[in-house]
Amino acid sequence: TREAILALKALRDTFAGRHDGKVSVKWDGAPALFAGIDPRDNQFFVAKKGIFNKNPKVYKTNADIDEDTSGDLNTKLKLALQHLPELGITGVVQGDFLFSSDDLKSEKIKGENYVTFHPNTIVYAVPANTQMARELKQAKIGIVWHTTYTGNSFESMKASYGVNVNKFRKSKNVWSQDAM
Repeated sequence: TREAILALKALRDTFAGRHDGKVSVKWDGAPALFAGIDPRDNQFFVAKKGIFNKNPKVYKTNADIDEDTSGDLNTKLKLALQHLPELGITGVVQGDFLFSSDDLKSEKIKGENYVTFHPNTIVYAVPANTQMARELKQAKIGIVWHTTYTGNSFESMKASYGVNVNKFRKSKNVWSQDAM
């Protein structure tokens, strides 16, 4: 709902001539992932959409993840919990999990080699001989970030579209991209 409202406000501002000139790419990853510092205890966490429940559901250990999830979701949340602290995220951000290293495939499309991944409904293909493809293949996970949350508690947080990934530390284990 928040994202829909933000999109409508942005559309309104565009038609009013107040557009900032930025255009985002529609990334279609899964699961939706929240990460950052829990304002209640200053510990790093990952979460799915239960973060905004009356009792926020956040994961700070593999045991927390095991208690609540299974299968592919469990694996992806554990990888996120393991590798996202390397980015030095402050505050809370939301993004889409695009791939783990196991999800990357090498494919030939119309005679050209590509690195592909298929996180949800869209298959992404990156030309194999590019710097981006080399970065993807080196990474353990790939995340695209699109929303920043600010506030002193999960219940009072306000969403704003966009994430300044330039503030994140670089990690060879995490291919981290903003949606712009």
